[in-house]
Parts: sequence; structure tokens; C-alpha cells
Amino acid sequence: VLQRSAPVTVLDVPHAWSEWTRSVLSSVDEVVIAAVPDLANLRNAKNMLDALRKMRPNDRPPHLILNQVGMPKRPEISPSDFCEPLEIDPIAIIPFDINLFGNAANSGRMISEVDPKSPTAETFSQISHIVTGRVAIKKAKKGGLMGLLKRK
Repeated sequence: VLQRSAPVTVLDVPHAWSEWTRSVLSSVDEVVIAAVPDLANLRNAKNMLDALRKMRPNDRPPHLILNQVGMPKRPEISPSDFCEPLEIDPIAIIPFDINLFGNAANSGRMISEVDPKSPTAETFSQISHIVTGRVAIKKAKKGGLMGLLKRK
């Protein structure tokens, strides 16, 4: 019903596997995995990627987004070390920004409404273009938190 009534549908699916989760993930066009760079998320992302590769052998691999990167006083795995065992590169690395996300959450507004010129708002826009197939992913030439994207 959703696929017929809207051009794009986004579902936030829990990482726990159920028959419903398997059914949904086997029939969607694109899968995006958002993960915080810690050991528990690495394990969950690895399990999900392995299951999706078996379930969808002829489909494109899921997209990976690393979220809350660089949170102070929290031990984390570097993005390169996180992605190596997954054998996938992230389409975005979203830095931890307590002011931006806190203001958006407390005001009930989207990041792009709170600060439309923020790098995070631009990253969200680029993610939407990638997932909908409107741009190609370009590898970053220099170090940095976000991968650079090339518009078609």
C-alpha cells in the first residue's frame, strides 16, 4: 500500500530480527544502516549485513551511515576500523553536535530548519540524493569527517 501511495517511504526498523523485519527488508528497494561507532553497533551491523547479503544476493549492498562520531569522553572505533570488517564504506559520517541536535530535538524541528547551512544539514540532503539514486558516491580525497559526493 505504501509503495503505491508515496514515491518514497522510510521505515525505521529495529535491529532485532523478526519475521516482519525479514519480510520488510527482503522487499525494499534500498537499505540504510545507521550505526554509532562502538563495538555493539559493529556486531549488529555485521550481523545485519551478513543476513542481508544472504537474503538479497543480487541486490545492491546496504548503505552505511556512521552517526554521533566524535562524542567526547566516549570510547569509539575509528570509522576506518569500523568499516573494515563490514567490507563497506559509509555514505556519510555524521559528527556528534550536541548543540545542533539538542536544539532541533527541543524545538521539535528538523536539522535543516534549525541550521540550514550546517554541514550536517548538507549531509542529510546528500544522503537523500544517494538513497533515491540522484547522485553517485565520490571517495574523499582528503581526510575529514564526511565523504564528498559528486552530483550527476
